[in-house]
Amino acid sequence: MLFAAISIFILMRFKAVSLRMHRKTLLLLVCSGLFLSVDFMCWHRSIHYVGPGLSTLIANFQVFFTAIFSCLLFREKISRMFIVAVVMALSGLFFITGVDLGSLDEGYRLGILFGIGTAVFYSAYILFLKSAMNHQEISGVSAMLVVAITCSGFFSIIMPVTGSSFIIPDAISFWALAGAGVVCTTIGWSLISTAIKHTSATITSLFLLLQPALAFVWDVLFFSRPTEGREVVGVLLILSAIYVGTYRR
Repeated sequence: MLFAAISIFILMRFKAVSLRMHRKTLLLLVCSGLFLSVDFMCWHRSIHYVGPGLSTLIANFQVFFTAIFSCLLFREKISRMFIVAVVMALSGLFFITGVDLGSLDEGYRLGILFGIGTAVFYSAYILFLKSAMNHQEISGVSAMLVVAITCSGFFSIIMPVTGSSFIIPDAISFWALAGAGVVCTTIGWSLISTAIKHTSATITSLFLLLQPALAFVWDVLFFSRPTEGREVVGVLLILSAIYVGTYRR
């Protein structure tokens, strides 16, 4: 997130984007950054206990929590077609990620709990970000700058407590982290922040299920990943689910 904060700041200076925002908007963005930080911590621990497949599957239950919280807090209506779409999308995600049963040890219950925590905190991040983006003076880029700085500050405090290190082991790791900060956060998440300003939180959470599906597609196209039929079915299910969930007469 530190690389992201630096690259976003440079982008804002280049485009002359204003950093001014209402105090309430700033507070909402700081809260969303804190929730995203805890989301990262939960997800990485879930991966440690149950592997990337199951942890990613559970983490994407955020679409359920986002819909529930949006209904309770913002009175957003949840249609039957949306529920059908969510079930289809999560089924497709299961086809893509699978579940590595060999990675489930005695701590798998703890891994599942961390996965559920990931989903809850990510949905909270989306909802706070949505509330902040409702204010017209804020842009997606400036919103992500606040989120990135908040995450960086939170990790700078919590990492020494957990015994983690800030040392980057080699040049490959450095460029990988820099690339993730510039491409994934500066570009990707800024686009998400901009989009959430014009859509409901529930629809945004459904579209975010494209992330694992497209990650699989890029893996096949650019890294020649061996492909199984069930994985192709999973991608098609997710794409169909997004169409069903966003369909309007």
